[in-house]
Amino acid sequence: MSDMILILDFGGNHAYYTARRLRAERFYCEILPGDTGFARALELAPRGVVLAGGETDPGERASALPFDPVALGAPVLAFGGAARMLAERVGADYCGTALRDSNAFVEFRPCPLFEELNESDRLFDRLDKYEALPEGWQELASAPGGVCPAFGRVDKNIYGLQFYVESNDPDGFRILENFASNVCGCPRGWTVESFGPKLLEQAREAVGDMRVLVPVSGGVDSAVTAALLQKAIGARLSCLFIDTGFLRKGDADVVSRCLYEQMGLSLIQIDARERFMKALSGVSKPSEKRRVIREEFSSIFAEQYVKAGEFECMAEGTIYPDVLHHRPRLVSNLIDGCKRVEPLKFLLKDDVRSLGRWLGVPDELVTRSSFESCGLAIRCLGAVTPERLRMLREADAIFNEEIERAGLSKRIAQHFAVLTDLQTPGAHPGCVCALRALGSSSEGRAPAYKLPYDLMEAAVRRITGEVAGINRVVYDITGRPAAAVEWE
Repeated sequence: MSDMILILDFGGNHAYYTARRLRAERFYCEILPGDTGFARALELAPRGVVLAGGETDPGERASALPFDPVALGAPVLAFGGAARMLAERVGADYCGTALRDSNAFVEFRPCPLFEELNESDRLFDRLDKYEALPEGWQELASAPGGVCPAFGRVDKNIYGLQFYVESNDPDGFRILENFASNVCGCPRGWTVESFGPKLLEQAREAVGDMRVLVPVSGGVDSAVTAALLQKAIGARLSCLFIDTGFLRKGDADVVSRCLYEQMGLSLIQIDARERFMKALSGVSKPSEKRRVIREEFSSIFAEQYVKAGEFECMAEGTIYPDVLHHRPRLVSNLIDGCKRVEPLKFLLKDDVRSLGRWLGVPDELVTRSSFESCGLAIRCLGAVTPERLRMLREADAIFNEEIERAGLSKRIAQHFAVLTDLQTPGAHPGCVCALRALGSSSEGRAPAYKLPYDLMEAAVRRITGEVAGINRVVYDITGRPAAAVEWE
């Protein structure tokens, strides 16, 4: 039996945020799709299994879980839509949806999962009503109206909760902790520092005697990938930095200073700004921008790989959310004979930052906010031109400086400027710039950060006064999930 919790993802963001919460509590877990073969789940021999997601349209009956949970031979916790799938699987008598997007007072009954819990006011996106649970199954919580928010078969350690437990509330944390520790007996030993030596060994095994080329962007994922491989294989690693022209102000200097001067990495630098601008000429659709940039980046990487003539392998900073959300790789097509390794593909973003600190990556890189590989091209709405990039880059730098000056950079999860394609009148007609700042995310939600008005006033005054071509600044107060992080 392995010391891990297996999370089966049936849709939505719930699996990811559950994994994030469990790892934060030092329980190791991995996510696999909900349709993972039963044999594969048994092969992993987890101490416990979490079933997450599985949403259906409001009022529709859930589909049945595609396997018998008892046959897993391990404790099972299903929540949200997956709990309703579990109820269908065991033959509970479905009586329709009793509650939608509303709070209900829940009383928990004594059982190992609800240890130290008595009652709670919880939010339900949907609460179905079930009657006549099959033999051996019992209600484990009650709510007004005779509904059953939680049910289970305690003798088999199988539990179903019609609410989500990874939300930012103490009861949710307690339930996850009880399941992992009390029910599954999983040791609380996961840390990136303890996992680091295993990652190094896995990297050495994957690379063997080959020489490796890793593309670096100045972001935390590629920097930590390079640092891990440097420690694993030493001088057989080289880094390739391609300046696309879509970086933030000062990013190119950060890459050179941190990776080359401070970390001592072998660094090949390519100035491809004109080439990318030519490739994006006449392109304004976001999807097309992303496609063109990925293809151009892949072409330049292949050219440099062949030109060097000494590499057999490339490494990429793919992390767990990239795998879970099926995000396209930046280097899309590899030349024949080139092996791809992704040493961070089972790490969450928080894990990557912790690993970076353990490896000695400069804090300037480790603490950087997420930045899409297509960079400012996606934050420059409509056509991308050198002049419009100049305006955006300067406005973004000013916004960042004001946030740093206010001491808020570590409290805000992400902040950046967007140059819209709107023109407005004024003393000097110009473009509209939008500023965006988001607080920390949980369960796919991230509120707009409430910036102090004097900070906003200073940013607006400086942007309209110092950046020629921008005459109006607006602040985006739309959080997630109503709006995505990026505008394009």
